[in-house]
Amino acid sequence: MNRSTLALCFTLALLFVGLTDTNAFGQPHSGEGSFWINDGNNATIFPRGRINRLGYQISVRLSAPDIPETQRVEIEFTSTGGPTTADHNFTLVLAPRGNGHSPPQSALEVEIPFRIPENSTQQTIIRHVPKTSYGDLYDASILEDGRAITDIPNEIGKALQRYTAVEKAMRDELRWRLIWVNSDEDMELRDDSLQTLVDSTFDMQWEGESFYSEMSQVDENGNVNQNFIAVQSHSANEMPLDWRSLLPFDAIVFHREDYVKYQSEKPPWWKPFMRWVHGGGVVLIRGTLPDQINDTKMISSSSSTLDAATIDAIATTASQTFRTEAGNMAVQWERANAINMQLDELGAGEVEINAIEKFRRSVVNAYNNNNKKINQLGTEKGMMVFASEGGLIVQLPARNSDEPINMLDWRTTKSMLGFHAYRTLRRGVDPMIGTQRFFEWMIPGVSQPPVYTFMGFLGLFVVLVGPVAYRKTTKSGRSYLMFLIAPVLAVATTVAMMGYGIIADGFGTRLRARQITWVNADGDAMSRTRSTYFAGIRPSNGLRFPGDASVTLLLDNEETSWEDRIQQRFDPRGRVVVTEDEIRLSSRLLPSRQQRQFVVEQPRDQFGTVRITKSEPEAVKRVSVEVKNDCELNLQGILVRDQDGMFFMAEDVSPGETARAELLTMLEASKLMGDWYKRQWLVNSKTNRQSDTADRQMRRRMMSETFDVINKVRSTLAMTSAPSDGVFEYELQQRMQLGKSLPNRSYIALADLSNDVPAIDGISIENSIHFVMGDLP
Repeated sequence: MNRSTLALCFTLALLFVGLTDTNAFGQPHSGEGSFWINDGNNATIFPRGRINRLGYQISVRLSAPDIPETQRVEIEFTSTGGPTTADHNFTLVLAPRGNGHSPPQSALEVEIPFRIPENSTQQTIIRHVPKTSYGDLYDASILEDGRAITDIPNEIGKALQRYTAVEKAMRDELRWRLIWVNSDEDMELRDDSLQTLVDSTFDMQWEGESFYSEMSQVDENGNVNQNFIAVQSHSANEMPLDWRSLLPFDAIVFHREDYVKYQSEKPPWWKPFMRWVHGGGVVLIRGTLPDQINDTKMISSSSSTLDAATIDAIATTASQTFRTEAGNMAVQWERANAINMQLDELGAGEVEINAIEKFRRSVVNAYNNNNKKINQLGTEKGMMVFASEGGLIVQLPARNSDEPINMLDWRTTKSMLGFHAYRTLRRGVDPMIGTQRFFEWMIPGVSQPPVYTFMGFLGLFVVLVGPVAYRKTTKSGRSYLMFLIAPVLAVATTVAMMGYGIIADGFGTRLRARQITWVNADGDAMSRTRSTYFAGIRPSNGLRFPGDASVTLLLDNEETSWEDRIQQRFDPRGRVVVTEDEIRLSSRLLPSRQQRQFVVEQPRDQFGTVRITKSEPEAVKRVSVEVKNDCELNLQGILVRDQDGMFFMAEDVSPGETARAELLTMLEASKLMGDWYKRQWLVNSKTNRQSDTADRQMRRRMMSETFDVINKVRSTLAMTSAPSDGVFEYELQQRMQLGKSLPNRSYIALADLSNDVPAIDGISIENSIHFVMGDLP
């Protein structure tokens, strides 16, 4: 055996042994009621040790480290000496450590004030913190009335390997995260269904010319942890009461009977769950019986968003791919057997190779079983997809009550979801390294050099120094004064240019916002607001956002890749203070004379909707309809499309008022929507970028560096049509410019900005727009 073969065998032996061990990330935290699956490092207790003179104990738990954008923090207070005799005012401080966050300039310092009232024995506080880095290593401290309760901070989280953090982060972005909601209807099928989910990714487990398998198993709690799949299994009463807790997940799997029951009963977690769905989440309905295929009214009152031909085409393609990849396993298996013989010579590999053989047989058997039913795919098995605002509800293929979800079911579903399967593409913003899409939504005319004015100053300087000063001093015989006049004029010109730039930008704060509100038929809504702020002088109070919002930074990536940033020094971006009522970002996140962008997603209960109050019964006679604005905002223009596909337009309708909407032709409605969209659309204002040079383009082609996480994900998945600005912006563009136009029984309107959009008091709002879209009741 030569040296290279021996090295390969030894590496594979280590790999197999490592993959057969239980992964700590897949284990639930022992604390009751903890929704997050932690990695064993994301918890700490104050005080540590056996001696506790404080009279209470505080435990802190963080969400898993591979979840940027939102971090769930659980604080549990327990009195050790009976009910508290006074109010306690605490503050949890999380100070990021340089070896625990990547990129090293992206971490945020966190402060969470919380109050424990008198006569308390136990309290649990849950906060959701904006998170802009990959990793979770902090120095955690608890302050009471401004003083630390322990001498030294506790360490929470774990360190990162600096040079592998990018690769791990991108793998985690591609991981499909699901929640399996347990049901008495199919508990005996759960493990088999989840194992086929893991096995369905078998074609992703071939790397190069060598074979290795992720030997993941479904544990007794139903948790699955694997390179391509991460599943948590929970009972319904463990579902979170805040919609932001669900943001890191891609899909939630319900049994049909339970989903119908919960939809009717509406338990406390139902409303947060539906907020997540309306914002882009995916619901998978399992447990449909063959005789229930067409009984979908209890799941969704709308029709399927994909026609039968499209669903069947996707299912057929998934089956063909399944057949091809399963067939390729025979060739790869011969290579794996050869490696096994070499591993046996090292005294390793027998157990692991047996496990791989079992895995291979399961794939082949699944292929053979599905091959027998090749004509029963897609809609023949009841697959349907229903829209629920930004999210999707998918009816999985029907099975008998004793049949688990099989590999082909999972593979077809994943293919059918497309970009909806990935939260990165649904949210359309990456808080870690930023993107050049930052320049699509800038405040025009500020923090930009006034080129022509500067040219005028320089021209004036040349004239004064040349024809004027030189001629005057020469004629008077004092040409030596030019050694004084020229520097003085140069300094004066420089000061004038700087002063003009500062005065032209002003000393106040400005806001440019692009708000999209998606309303359901009941009047509840989710909004996504992309806001650009400029401050002539940094605001001392920072920025304040609503307490129920998800706040994400959208930065200019400065044409610097994630790999290059690793070499730079550690420097936190700023501080975030999270209370029950607000999310406050420090002024450091809005430096003077620079533009900064934030993306805010926020639920808006009882936002209101638009309804048709009166119309002619026959479409041929209909020339106008009466529309009522039940929204909380003034609508500058309303375009509605009724059940017959006819368009009607009304202008300037105040809240609670009714107006007459006049008939428009389809061409007129299309032109109107195009004009509305182009009134404030996303256009890149930075035209002379370093990345546009031939050298930088060549560098991007030759190196697999990460300049843009969203585009990296799209490229990895080979998705050319996936959105880059999130599902809300994508849907707006589809309705107003491309594709499916405005659906029947729906409307789109222009409105004033919501009152809570500005994060700074007294700010000047300019060049902003608010789109409201929804279904007619």
